[in-house]
Amino acid sequence: MNLNNKTSSVLDYNIQALNTMLGKSSDFQIREITLTSIDKQAAVLFIDEIVDSNSVQQYVIEPLLSYKLPGFQTDVELLSFIELSVIQVKKITRVEDMNLASSELLKGKTLVILEGISTFLSTDTTKWNARSVESPKGQRVAKGPDVGFTENRSTNISLVRKIIKNPNVRVSTKQYGTNTHTDVSVMYIENIVDKQILETIYKRLENLHLDAVLEANYIESVLTKESKSFFPLVLNTDRPDVVAAEMLEGRIAIFVDGSPYILIAPAVLIQFFQTPEDYYFSNTGFINTRLIRFSLFFLSLYIPGAYVAFMTYHANLLPVKLLVGFVSQRELVPFPTSLEVTILIIVIIAINESSTRLQQNIAVTVSIFGGIILGQSAIESQLVEPPSLVIVSVTYILVSVVPIYQLRITAANITLCFIAGGAALGFYGIALLSLVLLLHLCSLRSFGVPYLSPFAPFVAHDLKDSAIQLSLDEMINDESHFTKEENMDETDEA
Repeated sequence: MNLNNKTSSVLDYNIQALNTMLGKSSDFQIREITLTSIDKQAAVLFIDEIVDSNSVQQYVIEPLLSYKLPGFQTDVELLSFIELSVIQVKKITRVEDMNLASSELLKGKTLVILEGISTFLSTDTTKWNARSVESPKGQRVAKGPDVGFTENRSTNISLVRKIIKNPNVRVSTKQYGTNTHTDVSVMYIENIVDKQILETIYKRLENLHLDAVLEANYIESVLTKESKSFFPLVLNTDRPDVVAAEMLEGRIAIFVDGSPYILIAPAVLIQFFQTPEDYYFSNTGFINTRLIRFSLFFLSLYIPGAYVAFMTYHANLLPVKLLVGFVSQRELVPFPTSLEVTILIIVIIAINESSTRLQQNIAVTVSIFGGIILGQSAIESQLVEPPSLVIVSVTYILVSVVPIYQLRITAANITLCFIAGGAALGFYGIALLSLVLLLHLCSLRSFGVPYLSPFAPFVAHDLKDSAIQLSLDEMINDESHFTKEENMDETDEA
């Protein structure tokens, strides 16, 4: 059959054309009916399992069969009457293109086709199978809302709208992926958002040319494709309260159908050390948990490299008793310190990955075996030094205080670089890499916003919610804005 894009007024032709376009799939359902009151043939078409069968039966098929249609002079009047007075679904659109008709079917819509009328009615009967709302897995908290996003984009948007009941909230949805046609929604608050950043995001999304969009990372890779940095320039979160809070500060949320993680742009470094608990617990006392997280993260980057530098080039700087203990243990181990520490870090990454991939009941056993039994056996067999195992274990614990997993991956990469620098040039290598890291962070931009903002460039006004928090009324009841230095088309290239 030679197919064209235009729909036909012949019922059988339309049915066969759509059946051919969908490859005569077994889940493509065709329900032919007769409108007895006007003696006209019709058909109801849908794809099983992605529609609500009860809605198709109760609000489409039954009204068509039971309603006594009056006589009409033209088919246009008949179609309008069925659309306005017979079919009882919340949204109906007209379709006059075969490609669009097949696309509507693949979205879970139900098509109503009448003999002698080339216009189809697409009725909204979509019902995708999805899991219910559960606790967030990426950012767990001891106090606060215990609701996380799901893979359903519409559900995720509703969770944010439940928090921000503001008429200025805007949602713009478009499909991406030539094969998947994935719905991607951009959500923001009209009177707060930075319009220049919003325009930049829309522009980059327009340049998205992918065959498939299966997860939020596909969108993130396009938004930040110019960046070659280890550091993430877009924040990922699975918490509705975090998305709402970021939007209230003028940021933009990007929802991808099929992903429980929402993208937040722009993102600066200090955001990756913030947790909802910072706002749900009072900040009275001497302990500032956010500042501790920030300090421990950067300490974890340097500990393995400094240890390698001490043992390789600067052992004379260690206290005598500590040096004697290290040297006596060092003589029994066959590997150099740099290789030993690197292997231990890789082993810990492997244990972490395996515990994530395995079944939950087995993962606990693997973690205990890998962390205790394997480590003890390696020391007893004199394959590694006890201080090396302690150093790597402490590093893993310190980096785990970071609430965003993306930054932990960044920490692992930078730690390996510092180990290499310490092994090659000692403290001079670490100092050189520290300078490179600082210059790199200063040069990074997320959609034109300096990555080290509000520290570099220093903006005293924005320090209210940085390393040290002020009171909630001072942070919330204040106008949000971003410090931008360059044209955004020329940034994010570090």
